[in-house]
Amino acid sequence: MAEESQGGLPPEAEFAAWLVELKVRSGDPTLEQLSRLTSEVPRGHQVPKSTLGKALQGRSLPSLDVAVAVAQACVLHAGGTNKALAATRQECADRWFQANSSKQVAKISRNVAEEPLLDSHRRAVLQQHSEAEEAFLAKYYPCMTASLDRMELFGVTLRQQDFSYRMSTSYISLSAVRHGSTSRHQFQAPASASNEDSDSGPLRVEDAIARSRRALIRGDAGSGKTTLLKWIAVGAMNGTLPAPMAMWNRAVPFFVPLRHFTKELPTPEQFLDYAARTLAASAPQNFVRNTLDSGHAILLIDGVDELPSTRRGEVRDWLRELTSSYEKCRYVITSRQAAIDSGWLADMSFLSLELTPMSLSDQNLFISHWHETMRSAVNDEQEWVRLREHEKALVRSMAERRELRRLGSNPLLCALLCALHWDREMHLPSDRLKLFEAALEMLLVRRDQQRNIAGDTDVVRLSSGVQELILRKLAYWMIRNDFTEVSVDQMTERVESYLRETPDNTLDPTAVTQHLLVRTGLLRAPAVGRVDFVHRTFQEYLAADQILNDDDLSFLIKHAHEDLWQDVVVMASGRARDSERNHLVKALLKRARRDKAHRVRLIVLAVDCAGSAPLLAVDLRRETQARAQELIPPQDRKQAEALACLGEVALDQMPEPGSGLEAYEVEAILHTCRLVGGTAAMRVLAGYSRYFDQSIERQLIEMWRDFDRGEYARVVLSALSEISSLTVDAEFLPHLSGLTNLIQLRIDGPVPSYEVVEQLESLHELILVDPADLSGFSAPSALRALSIIGHVEHWSFQRLLLPSVKTLHAEIEGANPSVTSWRLVAGMPEATRRSISEITTGGPLFVIDVESLSADFPALDVLSVRQDYISNIDHVTFFLERLKESSNITTFRISFADTEDLGNRITQSTFVHWESTATFDTPGRSCEATFTRRSD
Repeated sequence: MAEESQGGLPPEAEFAAWLVELKVRSGDPTLEQLSRLTSEVPRGHQVPKSTLGKALQGRSLPSLDVAVAVAQACVLHAGGTNKALAATRQECADRWFQANSSKQVAKISRNVAEEPLLDSHRRAVLQQHSEAEEAFLAKYYPCMTASLDRMELFGVTLRQQDFSYRMSTSYISLSAVRHGSTSRHQFQAPASASNEDSDSGPLRVEDAIARSRRALIRGDAGSGKTTLLKWIAVGAMNGTLPAPMAMWNRAVPFFVPLRHFTKELPTPEQFLDYAARTLAASAPQNFVRNTLDSGHAILLIDGVDELPSTRRGEVRDWLRELTSSYEKCRYVITSRQAAIDSGWLADMSFLSLELTPMSLSDQNLFISHWHETMRSAVNDEQEWVRLREHEKALVRSMAERRELRRLGSNPLLCALLCALHWDREMHLPSDRLKLFEAALEMLLVRRDQQRNIAGDTDVVRLSSGVQELILRKLAYWMIRNDFTEVSVDQMTERVESYLRETPDNTLDPTAVTQHLLVRTGLLRAPAVGRVDFVHRTFQEYLAADQILNDDDLSFLIKHAHEDLWQDVVVMASGRARDSERNHLVKALLKRARRDKAHRVRLIVLAVDCAGSAPLLAVDLRRETQARAQELIPPQDRKQAEALACLGEVALDQMPEPGSGLEAYEVEAILHTCRLVGGTAAMRVLAGYSRYFDQSIERQLIEMWRDFDRGEYARVVLSALSEISSLTVDAEFLPHLSGLTNLIQLRIDGPVPSYEVVEQLESLHELILVDPADLSGFSAPSALRALSIIGHVEHWSFQRLLLPSVKTLHAEIEGANPSVTSWRLVAGMPEATRRSISEITTGGPLFVIDVESLSADFPALDVLSVRQDYISNIDHVTFFLERLKESSNITTFRISFADTEDLGNRITQSTFVHWESTATFDTPGRSCEATFTRRSD
């Protein structure tokens, strides 16, 4: 029996009652109106009416995303402000987490027979645990959620120090490219997604991870690796991971940050020590090992790069032992790219993924999220309005300034841009080092000045520059000793020794330590009694400054080849005086000549330092450019980034396409062009466009947002022999004119005019998502397949003349919910209906006028219907009997949510006039049944 709340209702019913009350207070909108409004809320997506109905019934707790979307849709219906939206979202999230925590015990221990709608995967999870383990999980999940599902958003905490936000409600997906071949631990993509299954093409990272039980995620500093692991953990516990990762839902996550285990790598019993330390002692005997043995565990191992390079072999041996002992578990490992190569775990069948820079659309989404979160942290109406103005201005600047897009290439740097844009009244630095310099000024000086901290009586008063000196020395000491975090006692000892060198030597080291931890915004407490830098990039920046201050370049040069020091070298070069920079670059080149083992890495560093240097001796710059040719063609993104620092000079040296290049070399060349930008880069890309390859096509399309829209389409995209698939919105659509090589096009959202589409003489397939008004649409002559999905004006759809279209997919929504997609299709002009041979539509079977099919659609051969729910196989049988007698259709398909195990019953049944097959997309989730007319 479900646990009841104080009011006597089960927690899911009480939550639903709150939603219903909110709906009534907002004017009691219909489910149709709510469904439409859920797509208009911040970060929203359209929630189907059937899902809305279930959320309001209270029989089960909806996902957090659905709950937040419904609550905000009610506020929108009532004409609420953005401030009201933010407040409602927060209240909804708080109520949801309370309800979710309250029902954990009942949800886990409830007899499986009492929950017929549980999917087979979740049943298997529950059946693996004893009663003691189930009771422990009821405590473990809320504890893990509290530990992992809260994050600081850089910049927001400047105004409200204790402000944090739920990562699970604000996670922004990034893209990744994959390396290597498939293995027995990797799943084949469904046929519908086959065109996305390229080793080189970018995928959303959750889609990529879902293809394997084992994944290695590599990315630069600040690229979101740790956040990704936390999102997987929280999503798995709450059952809210998206469809591609549905089989990961309800598995038990163990989050293991390697930096927390500096002496010895953890045993399974220690997997609880980081995020659930307070519960570890109460865990049932062999709980972790039993969970691992069952295969229903996700091991999330963070930060291979945060252990010394001398221990990488130990980590591999440890992972080999884990994967061989617990083969059925899921594993996700993260590391910086410089620490390990893409094949580091290939012999253990790990899928290797590399996080890619944020696209402009990703950056815009992040900027929107940052400012929305900031608005929820302030109460002043004028400041709220200013935040809206700053958001619009920053989005505009990112679109206009390529150097800003390059600066904001990952979540950390994008957050820095947002914070500095706000703090400096829309004035932004022009390069990466100035970005960090400005961030430190904001954190260490202006933050306390603006908050009038200096006047507080309980504040430690450090002399000017002393706190930065302490932080620099601490950062350098930690990196030299391979420490990513230290104990509070260790830090206090260091602070005491540093204070002796300053005028503030009478201050209490313990008080100064606490001051630095609380006030600077650069340090944090990742666990009780532990201290680390809020991000390792800040630690490296400060260490680089201290190296220069200590005149310790010789040490840096000696260790430059080690991955721990890569970014420190480049930052030191950027911060150095001219003579120091010349010495550093010269020494790196000298080492590269005599150190064959690390030659390439040292050349990359020298090129990177020279390319970003404001001044460099002429002979050194000339030698660096000459040595850069040894990096051509570049072998990976790191080499591409070093070459891009040289600008157009590097592009002139690139080999001709088709000259025996490997796929990874072509990818690196294209990435170099992307970073250099401009007309010269487009000329090189056009050459590779003519050397047609599907992975090249995908990369070139991905780069479009980084160049001038019209010029890139004219020079680069038009040079492709064909464009098999392209997705655009109203911003990009006008630039398609002249692309006679475009085969498939998807247009998201309404557009002012479809005139450009008519000019696409090779367009074979068109997909329109939420097009709204189609009154000005005219199909190009070659168009054979048209899909219209989402919101559209019914009258404009029914006037479409499509004489050449053979395949029509229509799942349409509009102002009148009683008008189904099928009735709209049946009401189209006769000139359109008579040529259609295949139709896909949504809605119940009973609305289809089977007796009129042959007359209305004389060429119709294949009919597909998508439904949310089918409860009885007899409905399908009766429809098939009518279809056999009244039409010439040879193939009928029906897709539905397989909550009643109907798909298996279809495969086990015999139909008099039809052969049947069924395919499943995640067992227990959805099914597509296909019926083919028997020849007899």
